[in-house]
Amino acid sequence: MKYISLLFKTLLFLFIGINAYIIISGKTYVYKAVKIGYIRGHNTATIEDVQFFETRIVASKNGQQWPEAYNYNKTNITDKLRSRLVKNQSIAFVIIQNDSIRFEEYWGIGSRKSRTNSFSMSKSIVSILIGIAIDEGYIESVDQKIIDFIPEYKREGENFNKDVTIKHLLTMSSGMNWQEDYYNPFGVTAESYFTKKLEKLMYHIDFDKKPGETWNYQSGNTQLMGIILARATGKALSEYASEKLWIPMQATDDAKWMIDDTNGTEKSFCCLNSNALDYARFGQLFIDKGNWKGQQLIDSAYVEASLSTDLTDHYGYSWWLYNTQYKYPVFCMSGINGQYVISIPELDLVAVRLGHKDEKYVNNTTTDLKYYIKEIIKQYENYIEL
Repeated sequence: MKYISLLFKTLLFLFIGINAYIIISGKTYVYKAVKIGYIRGHNTATIEDVQFFETRIVASKNGQQWPEAYNYNKTNITDKLRSRLVKNQSIAFVIIQNDSIRFEEYWGIGSRKSRTNSFSMSKSIVSILIGIAIDEGYIESVDQKIIDFIPEYKREGENFNKDVTIKHLLTMSSGMNWQEDYYNPFGVTAESYFTKKLEKLMYHIDFDKKPGETWNYQSGNTQLMGIILARATGKALSEYASEKLWIPMQATDDAKWMIDDTNGTEKSFCCLNSNALDYARFGQLFIDKGNWKGQQLIDSAYVEASLSTDLTDHYGYSWWLYNTQYKYPVFCMSGINGQYVISIPELDLVAVRLGHKDEKYVNNTTTDLKYYIKEIIKQYENYIEL
């Protein structure tokens, strides 16, 4: 009984201490994290979280579904590939080749109409919108300073705030004081996901390393790009994405972008919610150098720059690059838990995998993504001319 009493008192003091820290530090967003995460058995964000957040619609109009290929779903994926997909709790696996659906399969909550979290795949989408905003004159170039749009960063102190450019944000080389961590409930990444004051959070984060020298993956970079786009264009990020991408690319369904609060700010570093076939459009757009069915949506020179290496050999303007690791060059949109848009230009192929789990991260990619790419190439490289 004494042991039980001591354990109870210890847990009680721990509970009181944690709550005191949360209240004193102002990190009350943790209560929401506990409610929608830990109580439901999750230790990080999930692809179904949209139901717990305010959202803004990315509207579609006159959408048109991809045509089905002559051998649609007649050439099955291998048992080994399906087993790996099932093991990782996939909800969708789609192959688009030669602008047609060659294969698609769904599990669990997945379907043509399902709407799940893109996570960091949205970083590539925000990058595209930056290029369009440059084309339209809202932004001078990728070399424009971020303080031109966010004067809140004009402050004294030992920081490099005034030196950071949009290109530094695009290439994850800004030197931001940001620790990327998807499991620490008290970390800045979790706070940016759950807080109702996202812009206020961002303006308290300085750049403490010289920009342009070191690659460091940080979601805060893309969040600032979303704020810059909204200020530069005078439109909410969702509205601009609808006008410049969702409608002209003929997306079949409205998407939802999670925002921090009612009439608030989009979580641009993540949190666009759509389906596999509409996500695939972004991969095809970049395979076609920014052109969608004869309409140039983004300057081809920006597409080329986006898919070029700078500080690293695996990252461009918020796109993951694999130029030499496989039989053909590959570029990807990628989000946690295994949200992937895989583009292989030489095969005119876009593959999309969505799901609940990914695998170990090794040498700038997850082991499951590496496996999917190799299997896709083996199975579909013979169909390019058909």
